[in-house]
Amino acid sequence: MDIADLYDHEIAQIGPIWQGLMSEFATKRNTKENLHELSKRAAEQFLKIGLVVEVNTAPCMVVNPATMQSGSPEIIILGRVPGTESTDGFDHEFKRAEVLLSRDRNEDFAGQKDKPLR
Repeated sequence: MDIADLYDHEIAQIGPIWQGLMSEFATKRNTKENLHELSKRAAEQFLKIGLVVEVNTAPCMVVNPATMQSGSPEIIILGRVPGTESTDGFDHEFKRAEVLLSRDRNEDFAGQKDKPLR
């Protein structure tokens, strides 16, 4: 799923989830158990907002020899939970309203500074 396929209210919900997961797991060791727990928690939290995600933990297992640091996990949004989308598919009129609202409010996305439309 591309970022353009997300509604602004979904983008507004993704940030706090990502931030919460990263602040909780950033200080933990890259063990199989911790990475599995991160994947499980991410799936559960994104499911609550209607998104299906996959967590790529492979970058966590590769160490850069120059810095001796590993990479960060990647959360990949695969799509919306089946049955939660409109029967007509993507609502272009609603997305247009969000874009115009964000432009008028001088926001990067609707709801960045205030409450989103939905």
